[in-house]
Amino acid sequence: MPDQLHPAVERMLGNFRYDHLPAHLGEVSKPFHDLAHRLAETLTGPEVTKALDDVWSAKNWAVLAASTAVLEGAAPAAAALPQVGDIVLYALTEADAEAINRRRKDFHESKSADSRTGFVGHVGNWAQERYVFPAVVVQVHAESTVTCNLQVLLDGADTYWATSRAEGTAAGQWVRKGAV
Repeated sequence: MPDQLHPAVERMLGNFRYDHLPAHLGEVSKPFHDLAHRLAETLTGPEVTKALDDVWSAKNWAVLAASTAVLEGAAPAAAALPQVGDIVLYALTEADAEAINRRRKDFHESKSADSRTGFVGHVGNWAQERYVFPAVVVQVHAESTVTCNLQVLLDGADTYWATSRAEGTAAGQWVRKGAV
C-alpha cells in the first residue's frame, strides 16, 4: 500500500464521486468508486492512473446506460424503488420549517393548550431548514423520476406531510436510512 497517493491519482479518485447522482445512478456508480479506491490504495506506479482512467470510462458508460434506460421509460430497478411503509430520512426546506413553526406558534398563541380539552395540537421543538427527520413513505410515484409522499415524524406531537419529494441529499429530499 502506498504511503501517500500521487497527486494525479488523488485527482482521478475525485472523478468517482457519486453523491451528486440520483440514487438509482449512484447504485450503478458506487462499485466503480469502491474499486478505484481499492486500486489506488494497493497499487503503485504510473499504470495506476491508466487503470483508474479505464475504470472511470467504464463507470461513465454504465451510468449513461442506466440513465438512458430511465429516459426511455424504463423504471429504475425494483430494488431501487422505495416501498409504501419504508422509513426514510427527510431534510426540511426553509418553507417546510416555516410552515411547521407557524402551525406551532398559532397553537400556542390560541391558548388551546391552556383549556386542557385533550385536543392535541402542533407542539414540539423549533424546526429549521436542513433538519433531518424520519419519514414514512405513504405513496410512491414512479414517473421519469421517482417521487414520494411522506409523513415526516417531527420532534413533537405532530407530523408534516411532504408531497412529491425526490430522493437526494438536498433540502426537500429524502435518503434511505444508512445512506447518510
